[in-house]
Amino acid sequence: MQRRPWLSHTVIIIVILASIAVEMCFYKKIFHRSAQRKVVDYVQSQPQQAQLVTNPGTVEPGQYLSGLYYSNWSPYSPRMHFPHDIDLSRVSHIYYAFFLVDGATGALKLGDEWSDVGMDLYKPMAIKLNKLNPEVKNDLERQRRILPNGCLGELFYMRNANLFPNRNIRDFKVIMCVGGWSNREEFPKMVRNPKRVDKFIDSCIETMFKYGFDGIDLDWEFPEDDGFEPQMYLQLAKRLKERMNELEDAIFGPNMNHPKFQLSMATPAFSEKLDILPITEMDKYIDIWNMMTYDYHGEWSEKTGYHCNLYNGSTKSFDETHQKHIYSTESVEGLDAHSAIEHMLNVAGVNSHKICLGMAAYGRGFTNVVAQSTDKRFIDKPFHGVGGASDGEPGMWLYNQLPIQGTHELFDPDYVSGFCYSSTSKTFVGYDSVESVRFKAQYVREKNLAGGFWWESCGDDHANQSRSLLNAFTNEIKFVSKFDDLMYRQTPVLRYYVNKFGNDAFLSPFILNLLAGQGEAPH
Repeated sequence: MQRRPWLSHTVIIIVILASIAVEMCFYKKIFHRSAQRKVVDYVQSQPQQAQLVTNPGTVEPGQYLSGLYYSNWSPYSPRMHFPHDIDLSRVSHIYYAFFLVDGATGALKLGDEWSDVGMDLYKPMAIKLNKLNPEVKNDLERQRRILPNGCLGELFYMRNANLFPNRNIRDFKVIMCVGGWSNREEFPKMVRNPKRVDKFIDSCIETMFKYGFDGIDLDWEFPEDDGFEPQMYLQLAKRLKERMNELEDAIFGPNMNHPKFQLSMATPAFSEKLDILPITEMDKYIDIWNMMTYDYHGEWSEKTGYHCNLYNGSTKSFDETHQKHIYSTESVEGLDAHSAIEHMLNVAGVNSHKICLGMAAYGRGFTNVVAQSTDKRFIDKPFHGVGGASDGEPGMWLYNQLPIQGTHELFDPDYVSGFCYSSTSKTFVGYDSVESVRFKAQYVREKNLAGGFWWESCGDDHANQSRSLLNAFTNEIKFVSKFDDLMYRQTPVLRYYVNKFGNDAFLSPFILNLLAGQGEAPH
């Protein structure tokens, strides 16, 4: 028989590739099991907290939005922050970040498949909540085989399972965030190809509905001032809103009295970027403008500064006697939240009830600051380096890591910002504190804004009620909107979901159980 060396080489290559594939699958299983074990061990090691079911007393269903951006990297070490850690009685919206744009195709994809839809959070959830309500464990064990996994699965479960009938914890919306800073380069690729734009619109609506979201939050950071990208952003908003309306019509028919999918936008909060967006035209399609009123100063700055200040203190001063701010007659727009809000109201003409004020559950800092021991402020100073304690984020500290060791938390009432300063390491960090958040809640009321939100949930101190920014805001604002007409509480929506995706889709087994409990069946 004639020898065929190419055949033996081919066999060897196939064996090698098969071995690599098996090894990768084995590694993936080991990694996920290890990560899952860490989650359970972490929850078991923590003292029992009643945060999820805290009755805030002064918080009642009402008029103001209270939103949290929840990132899909939150469950990983060192953050180890899970949806069931949040006091959901104080929340109107969870903005789930991020779903990513594939610029080459226009399709949407999961940002972290295991965190989004793979990990099993029900065991740690039961461990944490069992002492608060013994029925939780029984409920989870009874339904475990039909429950969707991942952070998205847990959020959907918590909105549809009546775990705590006497507590107002499940009437919140979950919104799909698309894009983000790390995904910013994919938008320009996508919008320059009409077929990719079509794919993007289709994929957004399909993905939103498949994973049980109440809407979409667009986060393109940021369109270039080229006469094309801002107009394409407008077109994306227009087409998405139109498709949401079409989906509602398909589900509910011509009946106008039904829940609506929400379209919001993570919005730049300084004039350089606001000026290039066709905000007045976009406002026809955007339901909520989430103003990113943070990151005003950081490692890119020439000098130190607060990164989430409400006011430009050079044109404002605080009257401590009368507890109010005094405006200067000089009008100078600076890097501050108030200037951005005024731009939206007075330049773009947006209704104040559609604007949410952004707050930061993290600080930005500077090291080797050139300052004097007698200084009371540490902004507008030369610096060399930025330091930081947040894993993978230079110059940043999570709020729950502040104030830095050996310092005291201070407050600047003219700028409305918390801060701390270490004279030993000459490190200055500006951040939102309980005191600044209370002022911002008052500002929301005074300006008749829609409410407030945080980037991001894992930075808050959920274990300490007196330090929690979410608590401080909701205690001050008093009325947090809750929704008793959520999209996925509607029988026509549940029926439509199963008929569209079949019995084996991400949410289908649990939805079929919900329908059975209502005496309903898809048809």
